[in-house]
Amino acid sequence: MTQVLATTRYYSTARKSDEVLSIQYLRGLAAFSVLATHTLQWPLLAPNMGLLKTGRFGVEIFFVVSGFIITLVAGDGRFDPKDFLLRRIFRIVPAYWIATFLVLALALIMPQQFRNTVPTLEGLFKSLLFIPSIDPKAPLLLLGWTLDYEAFFYVAFAALFFLSSGIRTLVLCLAFAALVGIGQFAQEPGFLQSFYTSASLVGFCAGMLVAQAYRHGLIDWLAARANAALLAVAAMLVTLFYVVPWPHAGVMSLWLHLLMAAAAVSIVLVGLSVERAGLLPRIGLLRYFGDASYSVYLFHLFPIGAIWALARGFVPIDQTLYYLLASFVAIVACTVFSLISYHLIERPFLIRSRAWHRTPVPA
Repeated sequence: MTQVLATTRYYSTARKSDEVLSIQYLRGLAAFSVLATHTLQWPLLAPNMGLLKTGRFGVEIFFVVSGFIITLVAGDGRFDPKDFLLRRIFRIVPAYWIATFLVLALALIMPQQFRNTVPTLEGLFKSLLFIPSIDPKAPLLLLGWTLDYEAFFYVAFAALFFLSSGIRTLVLCLAFAALVGIGQFAQEPGFLQSFYTSASLVGFCAGMLVAQAYRHGLIDWLAARANAALLAVAAMLVTLFYVVPWPHAGVMSLWLHLLMAAAAVSIVLVGLSVERAGLLPRIGLLRYFGDASYSVYLFHLFPIGAIWALARGFVPIDQTLYYLLASFVAIVACTVFSLISYHLIERPFLIRSRAWHRTPVPA
């Protein structure tokens, strides 16, 4: 991500730096945590809650980072909603559509490899338009549910284009809190109502609030006085997140979700505070993974099944040593495949969109 905070009519904000390096690092680390989770979980006969927590935590960090980035790039005052949405479309849609069509092709060619994905025309259109559905299944891409939330956040954010940054954050946080509240008390809600009233919206609100703290200098204050305390709080919250049991892999109570969001926010705050204190080193590999994080997130699933099928044919992966060796090979292979996808698919579209806008598109 090239985080450009240029002072323009529609995209202006207090300029802290041309790039928020800690956010870049966190994007890469979050994407890799999701990749590692899926790779390690794939051959296991039962869900491993530690792995599932790691992957879901990575997604929550993505949501917090998204709220942070979008709040900053929108600027202090009103912005052009058409330009804003076009930039987001250029950023996420091309690679996502290609990944969706790839799932469609594989599901038609090898239906036996897909347990729950039965492609339909309606499901395809809903996937492409970021409309979640349970019957027919949409999105077709397993990880597409997170992008459905992203798209919802972008549209809701753009609808408040006429407000100042602080008021926009306040209104959107109150609106999302109301939706989450409705979801907590709704009796037998339908799938769409459950989806759009999920506590998954909390991460975006948290990211917007962190962005306001960043804009108004609170992060600088923390960097000068409370780095050690922030690190201690983050360690406590992340430990608590892993220690507290989840009753079910796919269901979280509101308080567990709030704990996860608080842990994600604490990680983001530590990164920002360390960076503002001048203690964050420039690590080229982490920055590169940040650049490629979207492709790593979208495309890492495709080689996993084939790699584990090959592993089963050559080694007894039910034995710990062979499982770990095969996992290492699979993680490397999935990473390489994702990075190739970044250079062949995502990056060319980003370059074209930057040329079209004549200014860098925030990632």
